[in-house]
Amino acid sequence: MNKIQLNGYVQSVSVTGEIVSSPSLACQELIEAFKSPKICFLAPSRIGKHLKDALSKAYYHLGYKAPETVEFLKLQIYLTEFLGSEKLYQSVSIDEVSVAIKRGSDRQFKEEFFGIAPATVTSWIRAYMASENRKDAKLIQLQLEENDVQPKAEPTPQEQWDSFVMRLKVLYSNFQSGIVIQPIEAAFCFKILWRSKLIRFDEGTRDKLKTKALEQIAKERDPVNATTLDERRKMSIAYDELIEKATDDPQVISRAMALGLIEWFEGLKKQVKTIDQAVNEEF
Repeated sequence: MNKIQLNGYVQSVSVTGEIVSSPSLACQELIEAFKSPKICFLAPSRIGKHLKDALSKAYYHLGYKAPETVEFLKLQIYLTEFLGSEKLYQSVSIDEVSVAIKRGSDRQFKEEFFGIAPATVTSWIRAYMASENRKDAKLIQLQLEENDVQPKAEPTPQEQWDSFVMRLKVLYSNFQSGIVIQPIEAAFCFKILWRSKLIRFDEGTRDKLKTKALEQIAKERDPVNATTLDERRKMSIAYDELIEKATDDPQVISRAMALGLIEWFEGLKKQVKTIDQAVNEEF
């Protein structure tokens, strides 16, 4: 895929020409940071702890030795007071401050650098606040929030059918590869194909499928498979009910439908037909 940067988004262009847009990594980092508590809601001690962690990483990143405890504490206190001095900074989230310090230590801002001093860190925060990346991330965040509250359009009948055919292709591929298809999903697909008149079995075939289904379930439910007396008692009751209802049992009918799908797949394989050919076949 080729990638194009566009106003905070990365657009991936596939070989088929399909364009998929997603926020850039830089914007994703900020969108995640926006979720953290705002400065105005935090106690100075918690702000100081975050500043200590971010500054320690900045010193290490730049190859500087962190100052002595007292001087380091003074820097944290100064920056905590700076962040609480104006409403602009009070509305910033605490993780954004960490991002600003990280990006500043990475020389992503154009301010002159004379080492990590109070003026240096405040200039990083100001530069971050004015950055285009932050503006882009804010706009993307608003768009994402609007998308979350907007009701999603119900898929059209054609879209539902296309999705079903796509899943059917996956199941057919699994069948050809020898991968087991879960009976519940197989029965569901069979129902849709039967109602759409794409599968048609005569009464004799249907009876054979039900008999085979009954044999399978009876083998699975046989009390001899129990590992405890209590389990054996429960399985015996269920087994007796199954044998009494026989092929009229809803579970047997559902399993027969699942087997019917496999029967249909086997027919397609013998005829060397694809799912698309099968569902779009004209009379």
